[in-house]
Order: sequence, then C-alpha cells, then structure tokens
Amino acid sequence: MGLVIPLFIPHRGCPHQCLFCNQESITGCAEPKADYGEEAIATIEEWLARESLHGELREREVAFYGGSFTCLPEEEQARLLALVQPYIDRGLVDGIRLSTRPDCISKDIAEFLVAHRVKKVELGVQSMDDGVLRAAKRGHSALDCRRAIAILQAAGLQVGVQLMAGLPRETTAIFLRGLDEIIGLRPDFVRLYPVVVVRHSELEDLYLKGRYQPISLAKAVAFGHLFRVRMDRADIPIIRMGLQPSKDLEQMLVAGPYHPAFGELVGSRLWLKEIRHRLRDLQEGENLLMTISHRDLSVAQGMKKYNIRRIQALGYGDRFSIQLDVQMTRGTRKFSVEKG
Repeated sequence: MGLVIPLFIPHRGCPHQCLFCNQESITGCAEPKADYGEEAIATIEEWLARESLHGELREREVAFYGGSFTCLPEEEQARLLALVQPYIDRGLVDGIRLSTRPDCISKDIAEFLVAHRVKKVELGVQSMDDGVLRAAKRGHSALDCRRAIAILQAAGLQVGVQLMAGLPRETTAIFLRGLDEIIGLRPDFVRLYPVVVVRHSELEDLYLKGRYQPISLAKAVAFGHLFRVRMDRADIPIIRMGLQPSKDLEQMLVAGPYHPAFGELVGSRLWLKEIRHRLRDLQEGENLLMTISHRDLSVAQGMKKYNIRRIQALGYGDRFSIQLDVQMTRGTRKFSVEKG
C-alpha cells in the first residue's frame, strides 16, 4: 500500500452546503490560514521524514482532501498544486490526488489537472439517484456523475467514487441500483461512508425535528456487506468503508451508525457468512477447520468474538475450530473437513 500525505482544504470551493455536511466536524479543520502554503510544506516534509525512517520504496502521493478542489478559482488550484511540484521533480512524491464534485469537472479542467501532474481524482458522487441527490441538497445530478467519470477516464486520470449509505429518501433498492451503475462505469477505486448526523448541519435540524432518522449500525453494516460483495466481484478496489476516526468527529457526532472500526465490522460479517455456509454443508460426524493468517484472527472472530458466539448459538461450537498460520497471506483462508 502506498503512502498518502493528506492536506486538508475543508469546504474550500464547495458551492453548496449539503444537508449532511459540516466539514469542520469531519476533518477537524476550519478555514485554511493565510500561511497555508507554509503549513502544507511542513506537513509534506514531516510525512516524508517519517517515511524515510522505514526505508520503504512505495508509491507516495500528496492528497488534497476536504473540499471541492476543482471548484476553486484556477489560479488558486495552480498555487496549491505548485506546492507539490518540487517534490515530484526530486522524485520524493509520485503524484497528486484530490477530491471534488462531479459538476466541477470539464474537459478543460481534466487537461489542467494532467498538466499539473495530478494522477487520481475522487468524486463525491454520494448517490446515483436524482431524488436522493435533491433531498441531500447536493446540487448536482446523476448525469453529472456519469459525465465527470467519462471525462476523467478519457484524460487518462484514475477515478475514485465516494458513495454514502443512509441518505434521506434512499431505499435498499435505490442503493443497490446505484452500486450496479457505478460498477458499470468502472472506477479505479471506491469508498463508502454511512451517513451520520453532526452538529451544525441541516441534517441535525431535521433529526431533532423528527423528520430524519439515521439508519442503524446493523443496517449500515448490511449495506457495507452488499457494497463489499459487489465491488469484490467486480474487482474494484475499496479504499475505505466508514469515516476516519477522530476526536473532533466524535465530539460533534449527534446520531447515526458511526463506529471507529466500521470496515472491520463489515469484514467480520463476510467471514461469518462464509463460515456458516461451510458449516451447513457438514455431514454427521464431520468438523470444520479454518486455517488463516494470524493477522486475521480478530476480524474472523468478530468484534468481541461475536462470530464465535454466533456459531456456538447455532449449535456448531464444538464442530468448528481456527488454526493460525504465520505464512498465510492476510485475507486468505483455507477450509478443511475432518472426521470427528
């Protein structure tokens, strides 16, 4: 996995205040200071110095997060991108990635990004349903998303898509249709955020008035499971599921399916589903042995050993065992059936 050096430009360039948004809650950052350039350079230097201690040769990217980068005036975009160019020239950084809105992408903008050595663009798509997008006050349409992805791909840029689960007016069917459409558009990577209610957002007002109810953590994990299964099947990498944990976010959180290890909860559900399927196929007198990497023990057992307790509750407790193998690749498993 490569090194991503994050530079936060919270809410910079965003032409809309979306229903769910309070960027300071999400990033822990307010408006950039006047000396942002110096601060950004210091951040890059700090991350590179830390990386040099490990002596690893891996891809290194500087990422502009938190705002809609390409909605900024072009001169401001150029100024920010110029901060990174010396590090690319010296071979210390391989490229730049940034996040933006689908309606802030055009052919000219894509060419500008390529000229400034941007490699990856992540689009805040959130949903592929126009009704959901309107309810969330996104200010763009599903068609804008399709066009933006096509333009960026034609320019040779890698494209990421960010989706949300639990937006107002979203149903399971709408969510699944959106996943299928995104898969058809073939992004290079995706991420999923369950919707949470944060302070000073319009969604908080709706929640307090009883006009919006966030999905439960269990339902969010179920959505994450559907997301993971479909993306894995389509061979589209998932770079994150769930919001990045931070003290600022936790202090500003009002309600919703937030969990600091959301991705692991989804992973544990996948493991349990496969184990249960294998256990159901056992014949009388047979036991199931699962061999895994030692690094997968936590996710295989589940949070607070939920998976183990569930297997015991189903009556398979004495017919299932786990064996650790330090040589196995993380994420792989081997099943064998043994006579009792």
